[in-house]
Amino acid sequence: MDDLFLPVRKYKSDPDLNVKIVPEKTAFLLVDCDESSADQKIVENQICSSLDIARRSGMKIVYLYNAIQGVGGPYDVTTRIHGLDYLENSWKPLMPTFSKLIQPLEGEAILPKSHKDGFNGTMLDYYLKTWNIDTIIAVGFHIKSCLFHTCIGARHNNYRVIMLRDCTNTLEFPDTVDSSNPEGGWLRFVFIRMYETDIGYTSTSIELVRAILNKWL
Repeated sequence: MDDLFLPVRKYKSDPDLNVKIVPEKTAFLLVDCDESSADQKIVENQICSSLDIARRSGMKIVYLYNAIQGVGGPYDVTTRIHGLDYLENSWKPLMPTFSKLIQPLEGEAILPKSHKDGFNGTMLDYYLKTWNIDTIIAVGFHIKSCLFHTCIGARHNNYRVIMLRDCTNTLEFPDTVDSSNPEGGWLRFVFIRMYETDIGYTSTSIELVRAILNKWL
């Protein structure tokens, strides 16, 4: 399809800012969207609709999943920090289970990771470069953890990265929830502010669907 322009948000930028998207050079990246990690309400609504439109537009679809079980030995710090010392690690990562609404299609990349940053120790950067990808639209879980760190990794690997802020959640702590905060809580507010200041752009699933559909009309 032809180029499209996606409304985005960036700290202290034009409130009507749009960026040009070339679908054939864009990857739609799902971070930890399998059933063991994801918020299923967000998966079944925002992520499902944005994934569908991304596929139809011709974007490359890539899944990252958290392979904590099956990437190290009994002294793996990742399993320990998550309180999963009881897991029997081996060399072979276990394949995740996805909701049928976002099930990977044949030919779509599914890459295991063992770090918060999905570029660290994986084939992600190599894979994207072999498809001439220069832009990433990222969704997944969580904004304070793997999704956030993977977006930083994308930025450090010279990709333009756009996070769909309604396609993730924050898992606020009891003392950071604040209904008067524009993001609903201080944790989410701070992470989005850091992201929009130093890492990339944010947008929403609604804006993505609208931008692509308007291009087709």
